[in-house]
Amino acid sequence: MRFRAFLSYSHADAAWARWLLRRLETYRVPSHLVGTQGTHGVIERRLGSFFLDRDELPSAGDLGETIHAALAASDALVVLCSPAAAGSRWVNAEIEAFQDSGRGDRVLCFVVGGEPGASDPAQACFPPMLLRPAANGARVHEPLAADARPEGDGRQRAFLKLVAGLLGVGYDALAQREAQRRMRRMAIVSVASTAGMALALGLAATAYVARNDAQRRQAQAEDILGFMLGDLREKLATVGRLDLMRVVDDKATGYFAALDPRDISDRALEEQARSLAGIGQVRLEGGDHDAAMAAFREAHARSTLLHARAPDSGQRLFDLAQAEFWIGYVALQQGRSEDAGRWLRRYRDSAVRLAAMDRDNFDWQREVAYGHHNLAVLDEAQGRPDEAERALEQELALYRGWLRERPHDTALRAEAANVASWLGTLADRRGALLDAETFQAEQVDGMHRNMADEPDVAEWRVQHLDALLLLAQVQTRRGRWEEARASLAVAAPRAAALARQDPHNQSWQVTLGVTRLLQARLAQASGMAGAAELASDALAILSRAQRAEPESDRVLHLLATTHSLKAQLALARGDAAAARTHVQDAAALLEPAWRKEHNERLRLLLACNLDLAAEAADMASDDEGARAASLRARDLLLADAGDAPPFDRLDTLVRSLHRLGQDAQARPHVQRLDAAGYVPSRPWPWRDDALATRP
Repeated sequence: MRFRAFLSYSHADAAWARWLLRRLETYRVPSHLVGTQGTHGVIERRLGSFFLDRDELPSAGDLGETIHAALAASDALVVLCSPAAAGSRWVNAEIEAFQDSGRGDRVLCFVVGGEPGASDPAQACFPPMLLRPAANGARVHEPLAADARPEGDGRQRAFLKLVAGLLGVGYDALAQREAQRRMRRMAIVSVASTAGMALALGLAATAYVARNDAQRRQAQAEDILGFMLGDLREKLATVGRLDLMRVVDDKATGYFAALDPRDISDRALEEQARSLAGIGQVRLEGGDHDAAMAAFREAHARSTLLHARAPDSGQRLFDLAQAEFWIGYVALQQGRSEDAGRWLRRYRDSAVRLAAMDRDNFDWQREVAYGHHNLAVLDEAQGRPDEAERALEQELALYRGWLRERPHDTALRAEAANVASWLGTLADRRGALLDAETFQAEQVDGMHRNMADEPDVAEWRVQHLDALLLLAQVQTRRGRWEEARASLAVAAPRAAALARQDPHNQSWQVTLGVTRLLQARLAQASGMAGAAELASDALAILSRAQRAEPESDRVLHLLATTHSLKAQLALARGDAAAARTHVQDAAALLEPAWRKEHNERLRLLLACNLDLAAEAADMASDDEGARAASLRARDLLLADAGDAPPFDRLDTLVRSLHRLGQDAQARPHVQRLDAAGYVPSRPWPWRDDALATRP
């Protein structure tokens, strides 16, 4: 996200900062200036978004990643100057960080107290960092400033001076048009006052009571929102206190529920909608899908009301689209594909409408790409890989074109890398393992470049970790064990560090579980020691995650996979009883999910578990049980498969067919696996060369 400006101020000037933020974000640029060229680019209808800084930051002496990222994403720095700001080390640190980025000419001053040029330090209003000598030693003069004090420019004149500086236009161009606006408003008010005087007199008493009550509620809402969802919540996010953020979010959600959205201002409604979306994301990270869904639905209700009030507002349509996405995303995580599809299609359609509103708004054009990407992911989850792959190839081509125009845009690079990763996953599942490794390596490279360009952005480290895990997975399937071991050697300590950093972040706990699972599978495939211990670690971590996040399909799949791996390891050491226990535990997870909804991922897991059940029964001399399990596994894998079953089904299918004595039917599938360069993680079950095609 880009910001028009970063507002830096002392906590003592918080009321001024909130007033200025409201004025800036609601200001409409005069129509005769819209589309013209200002000093800083083409002028748009609105000024855009602003980042509101806080004075009370952690005592460690570090601005933190959030503040550094916001400064880097801001086109200008607006400093609210006062004696309190001059004495604030955080305001000075923010000015220093912004100036050091080479944009000292984009620092704008807005005086709210003190005295410019005062010799008494107690009255000086300019922070010392604004007055530090230039690198060449040139003498520094006090900066030009918009002076909002009554004895200075006054609020209105100072505000227009600041806007002129942000737009890169002359002050007179705004002042003249603002005067015309005031004259029109006065004329309208005069006519309306005359026409409505009789009605106003008749309803005066009722209106007085209702107005006072509404104003009281609005003031209360804005005060609570300003503190709970502004100052306090941002500080908690900065220090990573997810647990305390939940307490704040619960209080805020309870307060929202007590308000009638019709009784509060549009500005307060917008803050509620965006805050509820943030609350939903925090709860989703904590694994509470129901609470996340409730927050996203509340955000959607408010965004719907706001959009209905101003259907031509792109920002309100954007906020509505975000709420639609998050509702669809949670439904997808819960395995409710039909609901997910309905909401994600609504998001895609809103994104298309949004992009059509302003073809020059690149961020809005990207929303269309996100909308198509989500539906491609849904196609993949519902067993339509060809449709998903075609859509993702078109999307990646679009991103590569954008990157040629914006080669240093790290967010764009991350999105392109994510699309490449999805194409790698699809290539893996259809047996193009070399292509899969190439795509996954592209994501690793993209995130590595982002880490080098922006080392302070934690998100790039997290995405680099995820990319390494996906790369290690396909490297293991290709038998490239040394390369897979190298990928996991980088990923494992980082995953462990994240899990320790925030035990309440379920996403990071699951990432650690996946890391241990992949380490165990690599040890199993390459014959190294430690597979059993690593699998036990993965099982413990993912079991805790499943208890914390019982509605997550992804966690269920991973936990069932881990039980299957534990069963394989037990069979390898001849322990049929332990293998059966893990098979039963996996079945307890998979069978209810399969009855609820069929999808390709569940089919693969269930068939693999049935094949392991057959092997355990065979080891225990239960021939009838072994045959029944093998038949069901085979039938699951051949259902809707045609002449060429999906590549992902072949490993388990070959094992089931061999156990049923159907080697002739298995042979072409073995040939496909061999041709793809596939290396099984556990040996094939046959002892002779009846099915082998490689020397």
